[in-house]
Amino acid sequence: MRFSISHIMAGATAVFVGYSSAVVLILEAVKSLNGSVELQSSWLLALGLAMGLSSILLSWRYKAPILTAWSTPGVALLIIALAGVSVAEAVGIFIFSSGLILLSGLSGISDRLLKYIPVEIAAAILAGILLKFVLALVPAFDNQPLITATLVIVYFVMRKLTPKLVFFWVLLAAVGLPVLTKQFDASQLIVSAPDWVWVWPEFNFSLLVGVGIPLYVVTMVSQNLPGIMMLRSNGYAVPLSPLLRVTGLFGVIMAPLGAFSINLAAITAAICQTADADTDRSQRYKAAMAAGVFYIIAGLAGSLIVGLFLALPTEATSALAGLALLPVLAVNFRQAFSHEETLLASVMAFIVTASGVNFLGINSSFWGLLIGLVGYYFLSNVSREK
Repeated sequence: MRFSISHIMAGATAVFVGYSSAVVLILEAVKSLNGSVELQSSWLLALGLAMGLSSILLSWRYKAPILTAWSTPGVALLIIALAGVSVAEAVGIFIFSSGLILLSGLSGISDRLLKYIPVEIAAAILAGILLKFVLALVPAFDNQPLITATLVIVYFVMRKLTPKLVFFWVLLAAVGLPVLTKQFDASQLIVSAPDWVWVWPEFNFSLLVGVGIPLYVVTMVSQNLPGIMMLRSNGYAVPLSPLLRVTGLFGVIMAPLGAFSINLAAITAAICQTADADTDRSQRYKAAMAAGVFYIIAGLAGSLIVGLFLALPTEATSALAGLALLPVLAVNFRQAFSHEETLLASVMAFIVTASGVNFLGINSSFWGLLIGLVGYYFLSNVSREK
């Protein structure tokens, strides 16, 4: 199996974007438990190993760019919900939630439900999710015009000159330019060995219902559903149930070390699923496998990874994420809005998802899906009656 530089750089960019967007939230979740620095290190190690191994395994098995991740909406929920909860009770919540994901995969119901989601509606939801990441380029340019403008120029020039190396040049500029302009805070870089902090679970019924079930729902709706839709919209007909079985099992096994949720990635996975990763669609799975290796490295070097993100200006990481996801947004726009018969329903799904509404504590992607499906099937029935 031969890996090209484009596979390696796409994988590195996916991991970089994923960590830069949410690693601070994980540290905050540990703090809400009054956890130690060692516990923070253990959580990052557990997540890195679980995501890395599952990404490599699933991508190799299905020859598709399947990338796993932690649940960013899930960790945001945990920051609030874990206040006053013991670490052992938190581990019990993680095991329970991951166990529900495992059961969802074993039952096979997820694949049956997917048949009722049109590709256009799925693409509209994904576009709504992606929009805020790409829009982050605008305030980044306003706050750091030199860094952001340079990254944009490097991206478009190198995309034309050396398309297979575009991620390499953008990553190099994202790190190198802050160093040259003395905006890189090297004091944040700390190298230390990872910690293994194993915590035996305690199962509190009220917490399992009050936190575990919402964590499961948020993970399924905000991560696994967009993740499988991203694969389908890019031409990879992978069944969902086996993916849930693998991610759920990894979550259960690694929960005592701090893996609160292992699920399908959508945003970062998209970076491995475009032509920038490989012009040959059948070879893009290697980019996700490369990302898996970087996940493992990130887990083993958790302290250094965290320090790197803290050392960079936030505008640099925001611009990097926006540029990496720009072509993905364009593809989903084209799929969502190119058919007249589904146009209105797709627009409805896109607007609701992009709004970021969090009605009843449920992520906007769920409400976008619900509104989009209602609009799609209602308009379809009206058309048939005419």
